[in-house]
Amino acid sequence: MGATVELAEFIAGTDFDRLPASLVDRAKVYILDNLAAGFIGSVQPWSLVVADLVRELGGAGACSVFNQPWRTDPSRATLVNGVMMGAFEAEHVGHVAHPSATVFPAVLALAERLHADGKSFLTAMLLGYEVVCRVGEAQTAATERERGFHNPGVNGAFGAAAASGKLLGLDARRLAWALGIAGSHACGLVEFAWEGAMTKRMHPGRASQLGLESALLAARGFTGPTTVLEGRFGYLNAYSPSPRPEKLTAGLGQEWLAADLTIKAYPCHMLSQALVHAIATFRARNPLDPRRVERVVISGTFHAGLERHLDPAPRTVLGAQYSIPFTVAVALCYDLSDPFVFTEALLSDPFVVDLARRVEVRPEVDPGHGWVPGGGHRITIEAGGRRHELAAEGFPGGPGQPLDFDGAAEKLYRYAGPVIGRAACEKLVGLVGRIEELGDAAELARAIGRAGEQSAKEH
Repeated sequence: MGATVELAEFIAGTDFDRLPASLVDRAKVYILDNLAAGFIGSVQPWSLVVADLVRELGGAGACSVFNQPWRTDPSRATLVNGVMMGAFEAEHVGHVAHPSATVFPAVLALAERLHADGKSFLTAMLLGYEVVCRVGEAQTAATERERGFHNPGVNGAFGAAAASGKLLGLDARRLAWALGIAGSHACGLVEFAWEGAMTKRMHPGRASQLGLESALLAARGFTGPTTVLEGRFGYLNAYSPSPRPEKLTAGLGQEWLAADLTIKAYPCHMLSQALVHAIATFRARNPLDPRRVERVVISGTFHAGLERHLDPAPRTVLGAQYSIPFTVAVALCYDLSDPFVFTEALLSDPFVVDLARRVEVRPEVDPGHGWVPGGGHRITIEAGGRRHELAAEGFPGGPGQPLDFDGAAEKLYRYAGPVIGRAACEKLVGLVGRIEELGDAAELARAIGRAGEQSAKEH
């Protein structure tokens, strides 16, 4: 039996009762984080470009969209919601994958259409997460760092296809077809990084949409190659220079990769999370006037794609969120626990721009694909004739510091509260807390739509 078929049989044979209770609890944390990402993403200009186009093109349906007073069909709702969730560096990641913005939008839309119950929602979501994490581990980080394929764009459709197929009740044969179809939708290039182009924001949503459509096609008898992952001309061999196909099924059903995803504490790239947290912790305990900062040196281990994150004068918000020097400069001036600080106005702030040019990144070694977030960096700040040494060892939500339900709810209030209001956030927290009890998970999907209608009336 090949790995693709083994994964398909695992998806088909796993129901809610076989999920570890701790994993179900973790899923609720992820859902709150997904909502936080979706709502803050819903007010970003690049998200509204996609939303406006989808609304103009039409598409009848009853599927909700974050912070929008209109609904559309499942495919288009998945696209827009995925773009919104990936719009502001707010979604959780792990195992060379972005399960958040690639899997959840498809589950949200299809569950709303099918009126699936809460247990089915959680089961499909977690299986989709597990599949995309295993594909990510098998392809390795070399797919992105050496070949230039953006991870969520190329592997995200597999997770969305798995989750959607589970919600549709597909048998193992059709689930394998769905995965096979998804393989032909693998797309997305990292070239956006040099200019901070908007295409990066589209990759997760498109992957989620195409994964959903893959499952819908398979349900109608459309076939895909059942060796799509491991085959000679399959995904791993085509996209990765150093695939590890054994990772697809090692410990399947016993070891859940989806259990330890990293939740971002700040609205920036993963490379900067521990750095921002170290600076925020230092500033909370020590008076530091950023006007007196003369020089900042960051040293430690960084992955092989570091060169994409060194632009001290980015031209877009994405470029700023990707730039280590610029993000560090912002963190020295502002409290980035408030995500709404990171605006386009910062790009032309002469003080921030000048400070970013005084941030130097010194990679001591390049461990290639072994880098992990929060893996240990040192920050040296020279200010007012004094030298401050900071250790950047981790951050809340990162490895070894998992966020709990209350922590995820607090993030939702910070990210979504200014968009939809505290009361709407509290309602969402309540729904997620008891999601396994819902007879119709569409109640959660409709809540993001109703929240949008309320927001539209208030503003």
